Formats: sequence, C-alpha cells, structure tokens
Amino acid sequence: LSTFDASGRGTIYSFAIIRKGAMAYKEAGPFVVAYVELEEGPRVMTNIVECPVDEVRVGMNVEVVWHDTGQGNALYRFRPATA
Repeated sequence: LSTFDASGRGTIYSFAIIRKGAMAYKEAGPFVVAYVELEEGPRVMTNIVECPVDEVRVGMNVEVVWHDTGQGNALYRFRPATA
C-alpha cells in the first residue's frame, strides 16, 4: 500500500445516473456515480455534484470538493472544474 499527493483534478472516465434509490435511499436521486481518472493516473469511484445530472459527460474536467459528514470526517466528491 502506498500513498501520494494528488492535485484534486481529473476527468470523468465513466459514470451512471441513478434516478431512483433503493431501500434507505428511496428518496435519493437522481445522482451520479462516476469513476474519475485523477491527473496522476489512478481512478477513484465518487459522486459528481454541483452539476445537473444530464450535463455530466465522459471526459469532463472535474475537481475535488469535500463534504463534511458532520461526524468528524469528510467525503471527497467531484464537481465540474472552474478553470
């Protein structure tokens, strides 16, 4: 196992739009689950936020945004890159 510093930037490699949640997530949706390829090479599974689901595209440039869980930690998600 190794670690590395990442820029927080990447591109959408693949994604799916979840329009209706199941079980505890019935009211969730629509939302995007995606693989983002980081500039440094690795791919991470994440959510795409701050973007209408129908505007998400493979190859879209994205940047990391941190969402506080309220439990002393944060989840990484990605939004369209601003620059």
